[in-house]
Amino acid sequence: MPTPRSLLLAACLSTAACHSTLTGPWPPVESSVQEYRVGPGDVLRVAVFGNTDLTSRVTVRPDGRVTLPLLNDIVMSGKTVNDITREITEAYRHFVQDARVAVVVEEVHSYRVFVTGKVLRPGDFESRTAVSVMQALALAGGGARGADLDHIMVLRRASNGREERYDVSMSDILDGQMQENFTLRSGDTVIVR
Repeated sequence: MPTPRSLLLAACLSTAACHSTLTGPWPPVESSVQEYRVGPGDVLRVAVFGNTDLTSRVTVRPDGRVTLPLLNDIVMSGKTVNDITREITEAYRHFVQDARVAVVVEEVHSYRVFVTGKVLRPGDFESRTAVSVMQALALAGGGARGADLDHIMVLRRASNGREERYDVSMSDILDGQMQENFTLRSGDTVIVR
């Protein structure tokens, strides 16, 4: 006899409302320890040792760039701190012999998830660290009256630009199926029906 989950998945796959890019009921497990990638809104300190005129505190603009003395616009978004440090060091070596650069993320503002639907406080939530599906629901105050917490939907924009959809059940998570309580990526939207 088919389980309720398999019936739900079969119904979802047969309807036009579901996306053809559905990769499964949950995203693949990702390493919880990933090197941080800078994004728009983050505040960085760029220090050039021995040259205080080139040291600056910058905010990554919505286009993912910052403006640095002598270098003009540099793309920061999507890069690790090590990548940025190497790139700026090489660029400053045209102006400063044996340039030594340090880049520090002073403020994280680019990690943002959205929670909407039947929750107490729908909206966008900024976090200094990545959050799971359950943590995002907690940020939104939990389910509102009449919320169906066994049919939560998570929408994600994949790196290829296509939208992915994942169905999550709070009952399954509470029963120990922790793969459904996956870590959200910045930009993910949690929808409670």
